Amino acid sequence: MKHRARGITTVEFAIVSSVLFTILFGVIELGRLMYTFNALAEGTRRAARLATVCPLNDAGISSTANFATLPNFNSGNVQVQYLNASGTPTGTYSAIVYVQVQIIGYAIPLSIPFINPTVTSPAFAVTLPRESLGVTPTATYTCS
Repeated sequence: MKHRARGITTVEFAIVSSVLFTILFGVIELGRLMYTFNALAEGTRRAARLATVCPLNDAGISSTANFATLPNFNSGNVQVQYLNASGTPTGTYSAIVYVQVQIIGYAIPLSIPFINPTVTSPAFAVTLPRESLGVTPTATYTCS
């Protein structure tokens, strides 16, 4: 009888350890997800700050948003809008009162055994009042 029950502990360990490791990796990936959300929020803030002093649609704004060098991040995730006093987008330089930078649609793949989900981040947005927009009394400069 004892000889026949010897393999049952191996099966029990396999079942329990697979559940345990799934939970363990889930907790680790949750921490990585929170880090990524914080990096996206900080990147949005940094890019908005740069957008207020750089010329319209400067390339350096998108690269600043990815200061943490997140994988699979591209300039398509960064949206810059120039807003008038009522908060609607405008293309007229003299009507720009606010600058809004958003990071949208960033997909975060999670490495959880047996599940492997992909989480799409919420939109992160920062709106700041415009400053020089790359123009000084003597010249126009770029930030790239």
